[in-house]
Amino acid sequence: MNISLRKKIIFLVLSLLVVVTLAASILSTFEIQRYYRERIFNQMVTQLDEVEYLLDTLNLDFRTLTDYDYLARYAQRSGHRLTLIDSLGAVIFDSKVAPDSLSLLENHLTRAEIQMALAKGIGQNERKSATLHQSMFYVAKLHEFEKTHAIKYIRLALPMEEVQVVLRAVRWKIMLGSGIALILMAVVSFLIASRLTYQIHQLSAVAEKIKTGNYDERFDVTGRDEISELADLLNAMLDRIKNDMVQMKKLERMRSQFLGNVSHELRTPIFTLQGYLETLMQNPNAEPKRKFIKSAYRQAARLNNLLTDLIDISRIESGEMQMTFIAFDVHHWLQKMVADVRDIAVEQSIELRLVNDVRENVQVLGDRDRLNQVMSNLLINAVKYNKINGRVEVGYIVRAGKVEIYVSDTGRGIAPEHLSRIFERFYRVDKERSREVGGTGLGLAIVKHIIEAHHSRVFVESEIGVGSRFSFQLPRV
Repeated sequence: MNISLRKKIIFLVLSLLVVVTLAASILSTFEIQRYYRERIFNQMVTQLDEVEYLLDTLNLDFRTLTDYDYLARYAQRSGHRLTLIDSLGAVIFDSKVAPDSLSLLENHLTRAEIQMALAKGIGQNERKSATLHQSMFYVAKLHEFEKTHAIKYIRLALPMEEVQVVLRAVRWKIMLGSGIALILMAVVSFLIASRLTYQIHQLSAVAEKIKTGNYDERFDVTGRDEISELADLLNAMLDRIKNDMVQMKKLERMRSQFLGNVSHELRTPIFTLQGYLETLMQNPNAEPKRKFIKSAYRQAARLNNLLTDLIDISRIESGEMQMTFIAFDVHHWLQKMVADVRDIAVEQSIELRLVNDVRENVQVLGDRDRLNQVMSNLLINAVKYNKINGRVEVGYIVRAGKVEIYVSDTGRGIAPEHLSRIFERFYRVDKERSREVGGTGLGLAIVKHIIEAHHSRVFVESEIGVGSRFSFQLPRV
């Protein structure tokens, strides 16, 4: 499945944003939690200093209910649980416990916050309270003014649930802010990716038109970024290519016209020369010289064929050759083409046959005269470049609105390095063999141009020592 560039950019940016936002949220949450806990700790230490000052100033007697209730109300107003512990670890006051129940409380001397206060002056700890059965945050302070009713330790406790409520609210705000920021950044990344891909789509659309041969198209990208610079460079390159193409077409047209003119000028003396040679060959007195006259005639005929092919290819390349498309029966047409070449095949001891039987009327659309030229070239090549007692098969295959026409032989075959070049003008795989059989080197080039004028192409399959298969397709009527 192909994923568009815009989706890739958005996915990449969003992935990066999610990772960064998540990491920032986690780090900020931990930092805020640490800061808030430290703030609570400092507030509780300040509260402990106030309690210590209160105890030393008022000289309260906890054995009286009045003083006990006074201190309990004070602790309630502060929002903390206040505990006073003597040097042996016995609880002598607890704002959450009645005076007559103090004796039931466990000894607190071994509690972690008490031991830390004994060692450092201030101690803290977080654990579940055995009395209240809930998680509490404890801060204890060593009381140096021991004459105050034997108070050795002052301890404040805060339910962790209250802390967690605040922290949950903070986390929720961080998550909400991160979510909003992520949405905003996603929208921004979408807009940036859309603009970027829109410019690229513009380039692609113009490039697609240029690919079809419309070299007048130009890239129009606004802005002053790298893509607009690329568009300017491509436009400059297109201007140069178009100018070069105009010059090349002009030169090619001049070359074709020159070639056609020269060919026409040479044809007249060659016809005259052939006429003279034919006359000499018919003269019985020329018998001793007949061998030389025949050789001269063959060379004149070969030169005439070359000029004919040169004229044809120059007309094709210059656009002077007009195609006349008609519908015709492919089977009867191939029968005639095979019959025209059969004498040459017999001379070369080559078996030539049409593979298809007459079963249905298969009509194709094309210029029959030009297609005659195509089949004549392919069949003569298949016969002349075949081996003795070889075989040439001609046939057609109907394929979904198209008719594939093929010529296969059992000749020497064509090496892979030659396959891409055999349709070039004057390109010969075996130069000596080509001259021996009278080839002009233009036959396959003409075949290629005519088939391309029929909006098709010639396919070649070949294997050394096995043979070759040439095929092309025509639209079925």
